[in-house]
Amino acid sequence: MKTLAMGAAVLASAALLAGSASAATSPVFETNYGAAIVGGDDQTADGSLPFAFTLFGQSYTGFQMSTNGFVSLGGSNGTGCCSGDVGAFLGGAARIAPEWFDIVGTGYLNTEVADRAVFTWVGGEYSVGGSYAAQAQLFADGRIIFGYSGDSIPAAHTVLTGISAGGGVADPGETELTGGPYSTGSARAVYDLAAANSFDLNGANVYFTPDAQGGYTVSTTAVAGVPEPATWAMMLAGFFGAGSILRANRSRRAVQAA
Repeated sequence: MKTLAMGAAVLASAALLAGSASAATSPVFETNYGAAIVGGDDQTADGSLPFAFTLFGQSYTGFQMSTNGFVSLGGSNGTGCCSGDVGAFLGGAARIAPEWFDIVGTGYLNTEVADRAVFTWVGGEYSVGGSYAAQAQLFADGRIIFGYSGDSIPAAHTVLTGISAGGGVADPGETELTGGPYSTGSARAVYDLAAANSFDLNGANVYFTPDAQGGYTVSTTAVAGVPEPATWAMMLAGFFGAGSILRANRSRRAVQAA
């Protein structure tokens, strides 16, 4: 097992990315990363989700975040050094992996919105450097959105991107995540592999929207009928605003009646 202390250059890179998004930022990307919960090289940290999150029909309340670009649910997958691995992805604990490869950096969690948990990984590729920010937004209704902010492409590692129920699920075969929308059907995992120098999701989003079969519709745009996060915020603001107007009108009528 390799070891490497997180040096000043990596810390500086993480701080820079935490403060601003790059030119290759996905349309849906939370720039408020929240609190740092794990950092360094090949590290993990455990925590609790702010709500019960359902993945492939199974509910989870705890997580383990690895610095290497994935979150484990319902158990530990270790640090996952050093490249994304299909066998481990299917056979280990449930996993959500927006960009699983060898990252030296910091993992953040933002739970400021009640029905959302945002995991963000910021740092550089082990022994290579670069600037990366990968993100997985988990929603209380079971939706997942992957997003990215960084121009670098892993040059020395294979990247695995996807979600898995784990526990030895059948291999559905690799899927091009940019080729949706499509349904996962009865499969309990979906993933895309990118060899060194071929990762193609920078600046894009990947949406996983739960369906009636316990799987997901996978797409690079929001599924029709499911509002974007920003739309939810505007709708809530509108509801609160309408409520304030109604209360004000009632107060005026009460005064007039008196």
